[in-house]
Amino acid sequence: MESHNGTQPTKRFSFSTIIKNIFFIMLILQFTPMIFSGLKDMFEDALSTKAHVGYLAVNGFIGDSTYYIKQIEDFSKNPDIKALLLRINSPGGYSGSSEVVFRELKKFKFHKPIVAFIENTGASGAYYIAMAADSIVASPISLVGSIGVFMELPNVKDLLTSWKINYRYVQSGTYKTTGSMVKDLNAQELAYLQELSDDQYHQFVHDVAQSRKLNEKNHKIWADGKAFTGNQALKLKLVDKLGSFSDALDEVKRLIKTKEEIKLIQAKKPSGLMRLFGSDDELGQEMSLADHTASFLSNVCNKFSILQAKNMPQTC
Repeated sequence: MESHNGTQPTKRFSFSTIIKNIFFIMLILQFTPMIFSGLKDMFEDALSTKAHVGYLAVNGFIGDSTYYIKQIEDFSKNPDIKALLLRINSPGGYSGSSEVVFRELKKFKFHKPIVAFIENTGASGAYYIAMAADSIVASPISLVGSIGVFMELPNVKDLLTSWKINYRYVQSGTYKTTGSMVKDLNAQELAYLQELSDDQYHQFVHDVAQSRKLNEKNHKIWADGKAFTGNQALKLKLVDKLGSFSDALDEVKRLIKTKEEIKLIQAKKPSGLMRLFGSDDELGQEMSLADHTASFLSNVCNKFSILQAKNMPQTC
């Protein structure tokens, strides 16, 4: 059908149609890589015999155990997984999170062996995690250890005073405001915090001694807060072997008693819909795409509204 002036009528798409098209495109983009990856893995498995080994990277600051525990549980439940390889590049993190991951790995080790490889840094909480392994392989020049506990207590009291800003507390419980950055520590509070730090330190030292078969009475030699090179750590028996990533793979083969090629398996990432709408807690360190999606759709809506406003007749 032609218009009165002989030209073809302009096709108009509704806003809902545009949103539907965007949504379907995003779904396709989410699922397509996963489908092709699955097919690729299936053909590779059919053409060659490989020993499946779980692969878990511990990188950066350890602030939450959720992601690591989820992966460890998945590897533990998977009957095809014969062992776990930890690749560690971390200066440590929260003592609680590190200790929880350590306990979870110890449970895993009852059924399947673990090898830890320290490439650059495996210090403090990261070493706490590494020592759960049956064997620790470290680069000779890596930094290992830093076994100790510390607390940072910033204080801005003098700064606030210089701006004539005063703080007052209403508290119940003698030690409730201990460590507040707007007041000084008294002797009682300092002694209380030292007790907390000492107790955490003694637990750390005990676990290192038990895991590495060291004499706890000699802890001042290897647990005074110092970081050691991989070479020094080997002499102190904090690691088992010096080498590279390939040496760590050889150590895995030794523990599972195989000469087959190793295939490293990462825990399944969340599906497209889970990554799109899942919460950060569900995804662990996998960042949720919900915020990115919301921002994208918001920008689309704004641009569509501006376009519609331009096309509408103006009123005086």
